[in-house]
Amino acid sequence: MEQSSNEKIRKPGGENSSSSQTGLQSTPHRIIRQQAWQHIILLIVLGYEGAGALLGGILLIAAPDGRLMDMPVNILHGVFIDFLIPGFILSGMGILTTLAFIAVLSRTRTDWLLSGLALGGLVIWFVVEIIILQEFHWLHAMWGLPVLVGCLVAIPLISLRMASRRSSNGHLQLKATVQK
Repeated sequence: MEQSSNEKIRKPGGENSSSSQTGLQSTPHRIIRQQAWQHIILLIVLGYEGAGALLGGILLIAAPDGRLMDMPVNILHGVFIDFLIPGFILSGMGILTTLAFIAVLSRTRTDWLLSGLALGGLVIWFVVEIIILQEFHWLHAMWGLPVLVGCLVAIPLISLRMASRRSSNGHLQLKATVQK
């Protein structure tokens, strides 16, 4: 009687009954699935951060002197002459985060990549911002803590996408192009 692919993956001792064409043995793995609540939280975080970054970036570009956001230029401690460059960076982060939101909502193949780039970029943004401002403001918690939560709930997406690259018998599919 032929074994199902699930039985091959879960053989005792961690070995499969067959090997891949490359001779590599794959070990059993536990696929982590993103739960519905994680998907919803990730969408909320990406939407919230994307809207905030777009609005903040546009306001900084529109008034590089900071008057629209009630921020004096001297809080930049001479790193930037005004808020124009940070405004463009923040707008770019807003666009990336919005694209990540759309990808996660649509469950595209690149949702994990875009959400990882967006959330990782926002973490870097907040760290650099705190270093430049030389202080931690309560707004950093309001905007930064959701990013950390988003990072945690995005982790299962990586496992899902990596698992989708595995064949039904648990072996990693190796794709190679041969040039003639």
